[in-house]
Amino acid sequence: MKLLLLNKLGFQNKEKSHIILNVIFISLLIACTFFAIWLSIHVNNVARKVKKDIFQTMDAKSPDPGKTSAEHTAIDSSVEKVKLGIYLERIEEIDIKQSRWNYEFYIWFNWNPKKIDFLGKNSTEHENEMPFSIINGDIISSEIVQTAYDTASNSQYIQYLIKARNTQFFDVSLYPVDEHDLIIPIEHKWIDRKKLVFVPDTVDSKISSRVSINGYERNTNCKLIEKPHAYKSARGNPSLKSGYKVNFSQLRMAMRISRGGLSSILKLFIVLYIAVLVTFIAPFASDPSRYTVGALFTTAGANYILAQKLPAVEIFTFAEIINTVCLVIIVLMMALLAILPAVIFADGNADPYEKKMNRRINMTCFIFFIIINILLSAIALQANG
Repeated sequence: MKLLLLNKLGFQNKEKSHIILNVIFISLLIACTFFAIWLSIHVNNVARKVKKDIFQTMDAKSPDPGKTSAEHTAIDSSVEKVKLGIYLERIEEIDIKQSRWNYEFYIWFNWNPKKIDFLGKNSTEHENEMPFSIINGDIISSEIVQTAYDTASNSQYIQYLIKARNTQFFDVSLYPVDEHDLIIPIEHKWIDRKKLVFVPDTVDSKISSRVSINGYERNTNCKLIEKPHAYKSARGNPSLKSGYKVNFSQLRMAMRISRGGLSSILKLFIVLYIAVLVTFIAPFASDPSRYTVGALFTTAGANYILAQKLPAVEIFTFAEIINTVCLVIIVLMMALLAILPAVIFADGNADPYEKKMNRRINMTCFIFFIIINILLSAIALQANG
């Protein structure tokens, strides 16, 4: 009778453990599927936005993302055209974290001095003043390299050698497979777009073969466009009406830089991936907590190192998403290593079904880890391609 009662209680305990294991497995399967789909959609939307912003910034007909758009983009036939060309000589420094880069370049202008006073020689207000400015940048030094005048065509030419520093927002949403356009935006200081429009010199504008950036691959070609830049302010000028609006012609030269794709992902996350794999090996060890705690500290260290490389931004970057996924997997495995043995060995031993469910639950976590990393990496790499 006593043996029958023990068998009956053991059966009830087994039935209860089977139900708990099935609930854990189904809940885990649903959560992992939902999480994988949600994350994939999120990263895909981020990648699409990054590509769209890069395209709009260097598209002559598109408004700049998040900036004041010009009201009038058409060019009147009476507006004087000034040819502008740029030769990027070298990049001294680029600091993604501080959102700045230093560089040296040659810039030249061609115009008809009888139609427009480009240099301001006929104005006491602008005499001997640099006629152009770098938007969101500072000219560290400037030197006139050459001037020339062609009487036959009434064409004046001037060339400068400029050292400059630009402040530029680098969108690191897809770091470490991010790409950026290094942009040199040039505007005339006092002549607006109703009187002057820059025409890109696409023949002689180039990037020197000496230009290189550590950690990035660069496109050997450059892109030049002209866009209207709107200023919607009278800037306190009493001679202008409140709400005064004016457009300036802005010429932009861009050089595309990008990181090395899959190799960048592996180099950044290899230690993190090993830490996660260690947690899947932990159940076979006599003291699993030693492995899981070690993996947890490795993830925390990787997060700290990553924070030192990225600028302080509100967005959750691709690298931070991968770090968080790895952290979730490690914490989940720690929880399962605490819960599953308590359920399985509640009656002192494990039957074949309990062993099978234990393997299935662990395998689900492992498959989710593999799939989510492949999915997210594929989406980020496709955006970078």
